[in-house]
Amino acid sequence: MSESQLNWKSHPEKWSIGQCFEHLINAESSYLPVLKDINAGSYRMSFWAKYSPLTGMFGRMFKKQMGEQVRMKLKAPKKFFPTKSDVKMDIIERYQKNLDTFLDYISKCKDTDLDRTIITSPVTSFVTYSLRDTLSFLISHEHRHINQAIRVKQQAMSNGQ
Repeated sequence: MSESQLNWKSHPEKWSIGQCFEHLINAESSYLPVLKDINAGSYRMSFWAKYSPLTGMFGRMFKKQMGEQVRMKLKAPKKFFPTKSDVKMDIIERYQKNLDTFLDYISKCKDTDLDRTIITSPVTSFVTYSLRDTLSFLISHEHRHINQAIRVKQQAMSNGQ
């Protein structure tokens, strides 16, 4: 894939393949510090995370909203937006490295109580969800944007790119 194919967009407001990967890096990277702390045994839930009556509701909501199949288009938080319109060719390598780290942290959670470990959203401090829900929606989110990148590639090919 060339750099121009990586950055091709069907419309100026749509994301390119490269931007889909950059978004995934940005989103997953924001969860890596807490996953690292959980794996190291140094993670401590905040008071709100321990006692929020909204944890289950937020978990269900995020799993539904960020499912693999797009039910409705959502606007990503600014923190997760791709930073550039022209993404460099190393984006795939950076994505793979980030994904490897993410999957390594997930695999090390095998002895963690996924339902009783509650984390706080890296975007909004009053939003909490279980580690089980977090991993579920992050993996679905991953699939969602890989599918988006595939659709962009198919559109580009049908437009002679």
